[in-house]
Amino acid sequence: MNHCLFHRHVICDSVINLMKDTFVINMFEYDVAIIGGGPIGGFIGQKLAVNKINVALFEKNKEIGLPLNCAGLVSPRVFDIVDIHKDKIIQNKIKGANIHSPSNHILTIGGDKTHALAIDRTLFDKEIIKKAENKGCKIFVGNNVLSMQKINNHIELRTSKNHDIQCSLLIGADGPFSKVRDRFVLPEPKEYLRGIGAELKGTNLNPDFIEIFVGNNTAPGFFAWIIPTNKNGTNARAGLCIKKDSEKPPKYYFSKFLQKKEVTPFIKDSKITQHIGGIIPLGVLKKTYSSNLMVVGDAAAQVKPTSGGGIYSGLLCAKHCANTAINSFENKDFSFKSLKKYHKLFLNDFGREFNLGMKFRRIFKNLSDNQMDKYLQKFQNPEIIKVISKYGDIDYPSKLIKPLLKKAPTLLKLAPSAIKD
Repeated sequence: MNHCLFHRHVICDSVINLMKDTFVINMFEYDVAIIGGGPIGGFIGQKLAVNKINVALFEKNKEIGLPLNCAGLVSPRVFDIVDIHKDKIIQNKIKGANIHSPSNHILTIGGDKTHALAIDRTLFDKEIIKKAENKGCKIFVGNNVLSMQKINNHIELRTSKNHDIQCSLLIGADGPFSKVRDRFVLPEPKEYLRGIGAELKGTNLNPDFIEIFVGNNTAPGFFAWIIPTNKNGTNARAGLCIKKDSEKPPKYYFSKFLQKKEVTPFIKDSKITQHIGGIIPLGVLKKTYSSNLMVVGDAAAQVKPTSGGGIYSGLLCAKHCANTAINSFENKDFSFKSLKKYHKLFLNDFGREFNLGMKFRRIFKNLSDNQMDKYLQKFQNPEIIKVISKYGDIDYPSKLIKPLLKKAPTLLKLAPSAIKD
């Protein structure tokens, strides 16, 4: 071989080896890739890592828990599912609610025990992700997944940091506009709510009670709220959600809400310290799986339609997602049929609440302001309030149906479709 030809071979080999090294550096192989660094994705990541499954989680934002897009109100049951230090996370314990009708008739419920917790949602997310990382889940922040494709019996991803990912199972915990759901042509949520809010300092609230405001001029299709976030009622989180086809944008309704005469006594000396905004998907997907993938949490619209809360319901569904994933690795089976078990399991666990919640929602969003006033006044009966306070449950509102109808059978006229099972 002449000197020039030999030299060219050496150069070519060097280039090829350099290219191989580059691809090796950028190629990651995992058993499971989770897209989305919220509490749902983090919880699943922890469960899989504990079971010796090689799992990585990819979060597009540069910092876990930010930007804030949640009202941060959960039931105490959440901390029965996630084993994290809760002392710094819990900001306030909520015992009841004052519900303001459009003409400001006020229905007060609860007050006897803790029904909900106001939490520092950013810290909550961070603690769950930290625990997942401590258990062995690899965490990649500021790493947006740009492309996904199924090849044979695995899925390949590419991220914004030029990382190529190969995994046997992909879990989409990537929010209401899930890329995983869209890329693999899973169904859409039935409805989206648009939300807006703010953190306030200098409020004047009873720290034991949330203030809830309903009315088509206040929050068309949903409701507005003020949640006291400290023990003396001087800090709060205020916000509202509206249906997608409302005449005005959320910012318009929120600005008007803060100026309402019924609201100003609570916030007149307060200052906004942080803005909040987000989208809430409603109507759980009819299909949340395919071969080699599952979607969970907001990506699957596993949200309570009556309150818009998705942490507790999402975590319940996440348990079934994680257990199904573990089972699929034990059997080395990532088929459509194998992962279908996840969908059946979470519907058996919480499907009744999703179904009834959407029925209640259809009734509520079609009520006129006059009807809202009328029914809130109906509820202002000491015996009915007693039943609501005893059986009312933000996670399981269906528990209230039978005792409430037994006490006030005339309510059958309001909700005939809601009680059909």
